[in-house]
Amino acid sequence: MKSFILLLILYSISNNISTAAQTNKNAAKNVAQASLPADKMSALQNQSAMASADTVERKSSGAVKGVVLDKTTKQPLAGVNVIVEGTRRGTTTNQDGAFTISKIAGGKCTLIVEHIGYAGKKYDNIMIVPGKTVDLQSIEMEEQPISLKEIVVTPGSYSIMGSEPSLRQTMTSEDIKMMGWAEDITRAVRRIPGISANDFSAKFSIRGGEVDEVLVLLDGMQIYKPFHQKDFGGGLFSTVDIETIEGVDLLTGGFAANYGDRLSGVLNMKTKRPKAGQRQTSVGFSLMNLRTFSSGTFSHDKGAWLFSARRGYLDLVNRLMKNEFKLQPKYYDLMGKVEYKLNDKHTFSAHAFVADDAYKLDEKVLEKGRTIFNLDFVDTKYGNNYGWLTLKSLLSPQLHAQTIFYGGAVTQKRYWNVFDFDPNAHLNSATINDDRKLGLVGIKQDWDYEPAKKVLLKFGVEAKRLNVKLNYFNRIENEFIAANDSLIEQREGYKADQTQTGSQAGIYWSSRFQLLSPLALEAGVRYDYASHTNDKLWSPRLGLVYSLAKGTFLRAGWGHYYQTQGLDELNIQFKEASYQPAKLAKHFTLGFEHLFNNGIHFRAEGYYKRMSNLPGAYFTFRDIDEFFPEVRDDLIKLSADRATSKGMELYLKHDTGNKFSWWLSYVLSEAKDEVTDIQYAGRLVKQVGELPRAWDQRHTVNIDANYRLNKKWHFNFAWQYRSGWPYTSFEVKRLQRTDGSFAYYHDYGKFYGSRYPSYQRLDARMNRHFYTSSGKITAFLHVINLYNHENISSYDHDVLASNPAGFRHEIAKETWFGIMPFAGVSWEF
Repeated sequence: MKSFILLLILYSISNNISTAAQTNKNAAKNVAQASLPADKMSALQNQSAMASADTVERKSSGAVKGVVLDKTTKQPLAGVNVIVEGTRRGTTTNQDGAFTISKIAGGKCTLIVEHIGYAGKKYDNIMIVPGKTVDLQSIEMEEQPISLKEIVVTPGSYSIMGSEPSLRQTMTSEDIKMMGWAEDITRAVRRIPGISANDFSAKFSIRGGEVDEVLVLLDGMQIYKPFHQKDFGGGLFSTVDIETIEGVDLLTGGFAANYGDRLSGVLNMKTKRPKAGQRQTSVGFSLMNLRTFSSGTFSHDKGAWLFSARRGYLDLVNRLMKNEFKLQPKYYDLMGKVEYKLNDKHTFSAHAFVADDAYKLDEKVLEKGRTIFNLDFVDTKYGNNYGWLTLKSLLSPQLHAQTIFYGGAVTQKRYWNVFDFDPNAHLNSATINDDRKLGLVGIKQDWDYEPAKKVLLKFGVEAKRLNVKLNYFNRIENEFIAANDSLIEQREGYKADQTQTGSQAGIYWSSRFQLLSPLALEAGVRYDYASHTNDKLWSPRLGLVYSLAKGTFLRAGWGHYYQTQGLDELNIQFKEASYQPAKLAKHFTLGFEHLFNNGIHFRAEGYYKRMSNLPGAYFTFRDIDEFFPEVRDDLIKLSADRATSKGMELYLKHDTGNKFSWWLSYVLSEAKDEVTDIQYAGRLVKQVGELPRAWDQRHTVNIDANYRLNKKWHFNFAWQYRSGWPYTSFEVKRLQRTDGSFAYYHDYGKFYGSRYPSYQRLDARMNRHFYTSSGKITAFLHVINLYNHENISSYDHDVLASNPAGFRHEIAKETWFGIMPFAGVSWEF
């Protein structure tokens, strides 16, 4: 099975082979346009006469230098970010305000100058001549406070790929490509402090929460279950093509009242909008997938469009391999967007998003001259289909509104039929049919109003209608070892059919005030209602930021966060007939941030999260890729009165566009359940009280280093370490059946009383760029787990020898990925 997971992971890796040109979005949102003085412009024009941008060959380079001063005091400014737009070239000013950027490709370039508390500047059409240095002399920056709307109030906010000014960039598009061996945003964000995940799944946990507690938004639309191949740990990779994404905001705690119905965090993705007159198309092909991406503008740049399509064909690869794995995994996703500016006040857009996947296994084992010995047939299908219309309205410079009308369908079908006549299994047959169809339609509206310079008001409302059809059937014949060391034959049939409709509504109000020059406060409240659970929930929230000095901030956040059980999430497979009340999490967060003059970005954040109203959790002791846990003999139900999660996160990053950049994070954390009951029919030493949660990891370290030797060669090393997760140890025992055969089973010790060894892994990547007249070709080599460290995922057993007098066995280790090299090619044009 791990071989199959590896094949599916390879699919996501193959996105590297079809990467389209990425437009660098590191420039600040509100960069002030500035023109050079006449004498400087004249000098640049003279240099331009020496070499035209159309004729300068990019095989040679030049440089640019200058001094940055405060416009009022004329004092030099240290730590100012100076970057060449659209490239990775950049630096920060020294104590004298001076800077030099070398090895800039010949031709025209644009220079971006940024500093917190100052209006940014943008210098266009600077002519770089090979072997020459352009001297901009003095650049004067005017002090300008950050607008109230752009102030980051609460801790736990991370900007990725350009949704915030570059000074607050946590991960760029290049970072995601270099640090992750799959161009998947949900895999890349696990480098952020507070995130826990495993090798197989793209899903992740935030600060000790569960993996389903993250709100995923795409251009304001909530995407349910946004993962392909959900049978494997909840999903192997995201259904959203990273090529379509311009910016991402990841919120790990203390988020404002405009986000609801999730306990732990928010992943807010925003799609690209092409620049004026820009058209971009790419087609990619690899061993595992075929994809295309296209975007452009029309109607004199009033309109824009975007389209992306991906289709995996591992099913075809398996056929070429003579169906070695006896499976047929299929999946695809489509995304389209059309946007049009109706007038100066209104912009209209239409979105369509479709993601479907299926997995089929048809395994038959025959004995010569006899009938079928083993039959295992699996057929699972998942669908996500959405369409939404958005109207963005700028009613006045102070009043903004966004209205979304949406509809969607989320489907799931699990079918399994197994018959095993293995004498060691003795009795093992089952049929399961689980069919769920969720439909939804709704409207969502958000308003921003700035009645005064130091006041920002936010208001929003959402209402949706849902319907679900649940159809479930199982027939099970099995045996298991009961707690009293007796063999029990399980024979049951169960059927449930249910059609349910429901309504959900949410309304919020949030007010942000600049109380003092260095202090901003945001207070809000939201109300959520769900008819199928009868939830009527009030969620107060509060956040503040205090500027201790320029580039130094203290932040705090507090709030109540509820999550309602989804209409399609009724656990009928476990014979539950009623919905549970909403879960509650109370967040307390405190953060400190400082930007050093040498370009180092430092963050320290502490959090405490207390969760209550927790429903019973079902899981098995083994096999992360278990499709049908309801028929397992190691199924357990865990009941907890409440849970707590707390920790301290430290983060350092240094990246000014020079050859060498790095980042480091360390997390000290703890996540525990207050267990009240454990239901398990087999042998287990049950414990109640305070026990670790499944994702509990005491220590976490991430270290990333990038080295850009030149514009052709780029190297990356990424090392990660975490403490081992908890598990339940066992001894292997056996019972003799009446026919003389033996049944082997696990006699479990204390529940979560042991720990796996610590996890560590070093990944390395090398990129080689080739520049041609038709674009840039990049070849890469990426090696996962470079020193092949053994990271244990679980334990099982193998029986080596057996006879009536006794038996011999060994504990078998199941591991995460060992050393794995990958290579690929991309073409950007």
